[in-house]
Amino acid sequence: FPEMYFFRHEKGNGGAKPGAQFGSDYLQRWWNKACKNLGIEGVSLYPGTRHSSAVELRKKHSPESVKRNMGTRSNKAFERYLQITAEEQMALTRDIRGNNIVDFKKKKNDNKN
Repeated sequence: FPEMYFFRHEKGNGGAKPGAQFGSDYLQRWWNKACKNLGIEGVSLYPGTRHSSAVELRKKHSPESVKRNMGTRSNKAFERYLQITAEEQMALTRDIRGNNIVDFKKKKNDNKN
């Protein structure tokens, strides 16, 4: 659908008709407004959305495939967005062990070795 823009007004907006393409600064204005409301300074649209995209992609794909597909060179800041979370580790372990995970942490009242 080459005539259908990815970023478009579904219902219309002021002078924009339904299906019309966003203006060149439309997303930037909303990004700035959101950052101001959240008290965030110094994060422009591109890095802010790029990192969010990486975090979401990492939930379903390996860090290596996310980096390859986003065309990102390795750097410490970007690597933090690709680390596996504790929830992901538990889910992977459950899949591997068939949901039979044994908690090896000692209970406070357990003095046995």
